[in-house]
Amino acid sequence: MQTSLKRTGIAAAISIILLTIIFGITIILFPQKDYQSASSYLHEFRSRDLIPVIPAFLLVLANIPLFAALYFYADSGKKITALTGILFGAGYMVCSGINYFIQLGMITRNISESESAFIEPFLMANPGSCAYAIDNLGYLFLSVSFIVFSGIFNQRGLHSWIKAIFIIFGISGLLGALGYILNYPLLENMVLLSAIPYLAGIILLLIEFTRIKEFD
Repeated sequence: MQTSLKRTGIAAAISIILLTIIFGITIILFPQKDYQSASSYLHEFRSRDLIPVIPAFLLVLANIPLFAALYFYADSGKKITALTGILFGAGYMVCSGINYFIQLGMITRNISESESAFIEPFLMANPGSCAYAIDNLGYLFLSVSFIVFSGIFNQRGLHSWIKAIFIIFGISGLLGALGYILNYPLLENMVLLSAIPYLAGIILLLIEFTRIKEFD
């Protein structure tokens, strides 16, 4: 069990670190522009606009084994806390996973056929769309998930750092979601800034997983 936990945790953490870095680079190279209508998006669409969505979708998949590893890493007395974290994480996986797949599949397919009538509610590039709301809901679930997962770590050594950074990430993500609800762009940008504590937390988690002794 310990060997499987260690390998799964390390593989998931490394995957998330690499994908987060790639996502950050693609966001810088291909900055996202807001559109108020599907027709304007269709008129200016370039395939490269969707490049950042690819690592974002893969990040959703990479978080699945990470959450599983965190559950089995938790002490027996904290399994309920870990399971709660997984359930909130599942909300992120469903919301963001479906949303990103729609961007890569349905949106791309309709644009290739020059059809804009059906994509309006599903266009993440439109801040007023259902897709944009679902994306924010997904990150809200992820933020709560990390706050809950912080409860499986104690307040000593590396654990205390992981615990603190998980909470910081969670709070920054919730502030971003609040900014979306209040239509306050400055606060909403906390979602992007939360990638910093997210990456830091995963790096520390990777170190913690490497310390697990391998035995079955």
